[in-house]
Amino acid sequence: MPSIQQLQISAFRNISDASLDFAPGLNLIAGENGSGKSSILEAIHYAGLGRSFRNTRNTPVIQHDQRQCAVYCRLDSDITLGIGRSLDSPPQVRIQGEKAASPAELAHHLPLQLLNAETFQLLEGGPKSRRQFIDWGVFHVEHCFHQDWRDFKRCLANRNTLLKKHAAPEEILPWSQEFSRLARDIDAHRKAYLGHFLPFLETMLKNLLLIEELTFRYYPGWNDDEPIEDVLLNNLNRDLALGHTAAGPQRADLKIKVGSQYANTILSRGQQKLLVSAMKLAQGAYLAGESKRQCIYLIDDLPAELDRNNRQKVCAILCSLGAQVFVTGTEESELLETLSNSGFEPSQCKLFHVKHGRISAAELEP
Repeated sequence: MPSIQQLQISAFRNISDASLDFAPGLNLIAGENGSGKSSILEAIHYAGLGRSFRNTRNTPVIQHDQRQCAVYCRLDSDITLGIGRSLDSPPQVRIQGEKAASPAELAHHLPLQLLNAETFQLLEGGPKSRRQFIDWGVFHVEHCFHQDWRDFKRCLANRNTLLKKHAAPEEILPWSQEFSRLARDIDAHRKAYLGHFLPFLETMLKNLLLIEELTFRYYPGWNDDEPIEDVLLNNLNRDLALGHTAAGPQRADLKIKVGSQYANTILSRGQQKLLVSAMKLAQGAYLAGESKRQCIYLIDDLPAELDRNNRQKVCAILCSLGAQVFVTGTEESELLETLSNSGFEPSQCKLFHVKHGRISAAELEP
């Protein structure tokens, strides 16, 4: 799969201490705003990516008046993942009890898809969020991509340093050559991934949202009618004036349009939510088909993001994928309604109540 069997949380946000056993199917988490229900999803996200989905800084996840926090989870494959953070040291990551080189190693074991209010930046935000969306998919199916991207970022940083110093062209040339090699590889990975992903997205859209003239066009970060080597050479004076590299994979984007207009300017808020949901579901479906690994879906406040009819559609798709799902909401009745129309078997589901950071499991009626 994978799925999370057990999650242990210590001094994370407003959760002092918790040990939770999860269902392999649908896990419903009910609680008032500020109760700590989103903190459960955030802890799972932290265990899978080594960072919060609320911000990129680590310190705020540590509970007030505490110096360190920890999250530990055990997967159905008996793999264990743990990450701890203190106020005065970087994150400590352990996999099977052994120290890991970096938090990136967690993601290989725990592929996560997040749907919350900020996810809709995929349409409304800048290119960075869409690049990250593509690269999440490439990372999970192309094992060399992570190293290629790390090497590229180092190369980009060195080239930019020389540009800021107005170095001589012959000093910049070796970095431009390495930049070009890595840019070609990264671009090829992204194009190959999108070629496989987009048919899955078309299938999801047929089930969720029919929009005429909806198109997805990948822009690699430069005019790919020209080799990237020529682009860097022709832009060198401009890059020297700017002090950074203006073209390359760091500028890539997935341009989503309806007709000639960007999707976020023409679609309603409800349509945007369904489109982003379809993109996330399609990514998980492709990963499952390609690598036989399921994503785990974290859906924060599902009733607020989708109306009743569309909640049922999304949950029915999640059920058909066989994914483990975590859904939060303020109203228990709405969450139970989601369960009753989802297709998930009650025996494969659990309900949790959260109040003031305290979590309790509740019985589900068969």
